[in-house]
Amino acid sequence: MNKIIPFILIFFLNACKENPEEPVKEIQPSKNWTFTLGDITIIPNKLDVPIYPWFPDGHIAIVNDPNADAGYRYIMFWSEFKNYRSVGPTPFPEDQLLLDPKTPVFGERGDWQGYNNGGSWLNSVFRQSETQLIGFYHAEDHWYPRNKDYIAWKSTGVATSNDNGRSWTDHGQVITSSTPKPASPKWGGSGDCCVIWHENDNRWICYYQNQNIRMAISDDPDANPGSWFKFYNGGFPEMALGGKSTPLAGLSDVPGSNPSVHFNTFLKLWIMVYHGWSPACLYIASSVDGYNWSKPQQLVCGSQGGRAWYPTIIGESDVSAGEKARLYYADFSADGGSRDFIVREIRFVRND
Repeated sequence: MNKIIPFILIFFLNACKENPEEPVKEIQPSKNWTFTLGDITIIPNKLDVPIYPWFPDGHIAIVNDPNADAGYRYIMFWSEFKNYRSVGPTPFPEDQLLLDPKTPVFGERGDWQGYNNGGSWLNSVFRQSETQLIGFYHAEDHWYPRNKDYIAWKSTGVATSNDNGRSWTDHGQVITSSTPKPASPKWGGSGDCCVIWHENDNRWICYYQNQNIRMAISDDPDANPGSWFKFYNGGFPEMALGGKSTPLAGLSDVPGSNPSVHFNTFLKLWIMVYHGWSPACLYIASSVDGYNWSKPQQLVCGSQGGRAWYPTIIGESDVSAGEKARLYYADFSADGGSRDFIVREIRFVRND
């Protein structure tokens, strides 16, 4: 995990616009820094990942394996209601070489009563020791008989692996909504998570959505259920299991979901990308401390007349990047029936 250098100056973003039919070449988000975006490239399904047609479907989790052969040093989790594990020589999805194993490693659907009967999405994974990983997942509780729209009540959970992610032990929910699951199908709950380890504060921070972006923290290195507290009215007084929460003030003007957060070692800032509800485009925001966020600005819209959703920026990993990195997201067709797995180079430029 990267050491985080505190800065006292907050960099705010200014408005940016783009023509969604053409690749963005340069955006001016701040007088202090800018960035450029490269052309659109579609990542093919060269590994024959079974859930590829629905990917990405949330934050993409990457973890380093320093003891592996050079060709297999990075582990990626293809997250859907069930999750696959692959390995490759770099942290970038297009460089993954092998599904290992070929069967799902975590998550399932079933006609049972439970918070994860609609599946479990491994959205953030970290190494704790040579072979032990900790993972944070988005869980869905569906109504039965399930309707064709797969309406979900969401929550966030934690799991661990003792074999480098080939199998997992589920430790249960860590964040749930203050509103119980209703009797009739309705989108809601507290999920679509991205987790970081804040090294300066020695704690986990989970960014999740409950109609808009919210936050919870845990000072427990093992992130056990019951150790998490939600952000509420400027502090963290509420238990994350069922407690009250408030949106993050800097982001509340643009409600959205599926945040992806990394520390940018070049800008010395936390950078968040996420998708909005309306318009269904990608947004970007920055933070000095990981708690207080600038007003988000529009980043990318869909190129096919549909949504641009589920972004992740990957550099050294999915939680650390520098001057050059890559932006991944789902580019939906106009009717929402299909999506392309997109990668674009992103390069940050400092003006100081």
